[in-house]
Amino acid sequence: MLPCVEHARALLIAAALALTVPPLIAREAGEVPALDEANALRVGEAAIGGAVPDVVLFDRQGRPVRLADFRGKPLLVSFIYTGCFQVCPTQTRALHEAVKGLDVMLGPHQFNVVSIGFNQPFDSPEAMRSFARQHRIDYPNWEFLSPPRERVDLLTRAFGFSHVATPAGFDHVLGVTVVAPDGRIHAQVYGDRLRADQLGVPLRQLILDAPAAARTSTLSSLVERVRILCTVYDPDTGEYRYDYKLILELIGGALFFFSVLVYGLLEWRDQRRARRQRCAKSTQPVHAPSA
Repeated sequence: MLPCVEHARALLIAAALALTVPPLIAREAGEVPALDEANALRVGEAAIGGAVPDVVLFDRQGRPVRLADFRGKPLLVSFIYTGCFQVCPTQTRALHEAVKGLDVMLGPHQFNVVSIGFNQPFDSPEAMRSFARQHRIDYPNWEFLSPPRERVDLLTRAFGFSHVATPAGFDHVLGVTVVAPDGRIHAQVYGDRLRADQLGVPLRQLILDAPAAARTSTLSSLVERVRILCTVYDPDTGEYRYDYKLILELIGGALFFFSVLVYGLLEWRDQRRARRQRCAKSTQPVHAPSA
């Protein structure tokens, strides 16, 4: 048994989003503990819509960080444990690549990422710092956090994260929880090798649906929305790129609208000027011819 859910397990959970998973066969007494994938999926999906608790955690320098500090932007949350030597590092590096693949569409200023170490007290700030450095995770707005041991259960329940201790470590769900700017869980994205498009869909929805009050200005918001809408996922590179055909169509449409508007304004001006001239002529006094 691997210390995390095997790749096949992650694929099974991901497929279960669209298919009904049949009940698992009961395990025999004395068998090595393992995660019940179907139940883990139900728990994860049931967490959607729930509020994230405002728990105080500690960053890699041991400084307190509140989860409420991340409100106002979408947040990607991944649970890991630093003693995992295979799947957790692979999952984290894949998440790193997926997040970098979102740069063109969103950029790091649009969302935050946190990795939470759930195996306390071993996933200390020092261990999380070493884990991030070892796997070269240096992305802006990505923090590695350690919760107090007594708050781990509260966090995992709130996020719908299931894990089971095994002799080799932990059998646990692989994936990322997408949290909305208001602090409520928006979606669960499963898999140990996430792609940018899997995360891009819920992030794009959250950013485009953000209320007007959350934006800096109407013009900048409009430009940002158009920029996001003009990107498409490129499966060859694993990144988003600008769809220049769509950009040209939008520019062409905008120029046509502008030309129609200018033409309409010029016609309105000419008609108004003609009406004024007619009124001026009709109000001029009529002089009788002299004898």
